[in-house]
Amino acid sequence: MFLNRKKKRFSKLFNKYYKKLYNYAFKITKEKVISEEVVQDSFIKLWENIEKVKEVDRSIEAYLMITLKNKIIDYYRKTQTQIKHTNLYTLNKETELNIDAQWELCDKIDLIYSKLPEKTVSIFKLSRDKGLTYQEISVHKNISIKTVELHISKALAAFRKELKEYI
Repeated sequence: MFLNRKKKRFSKLFNKYYKKLYNYAFKITKEKVISEEVVQDSFIKLWENIEKVKEVDRSIEAYLMITLKNKIIDYYRKTQTQIKHTNLYTLNKETELNIDAQWELCDKIDLIYSKLPEKTVSIFKLSRDKGLTYQEISVHKNISIKTVELHISKALAAFRKELKEYI
């Protein structure tokens, strides 16, 4: 018997206030689906608490309006959180892709070094990693500047050929 009375009361309130709540929600959200969702959530809350709400119409209307406002706020908070997480996911995914690309490039460079003669690698690293001039390398290695140029040219050619997709 109690459930029947609850259903009738709820149905009456739903019919009386749905349009007003929907229009209010639509005015704020400007979206039909969102408006329908927050109004539906408001009526679900009314159903759950209908025994606690006084029979006076102003009390019920105030309860529904406050509930609706809170549901709209909750919706926007949830949306902002989703946007934040989506942006964070996108940023993390981009970072992950960049890191993967860096690892791939490092692996490729290591592979190129492994294919070059040890002396060429040594001379090239003195030039690129240590920043030594050709003259300084020739003195350090006790070889001619032309030999330094030859080894660096050989290394650069190998890097250009193998890394053309990165250049």
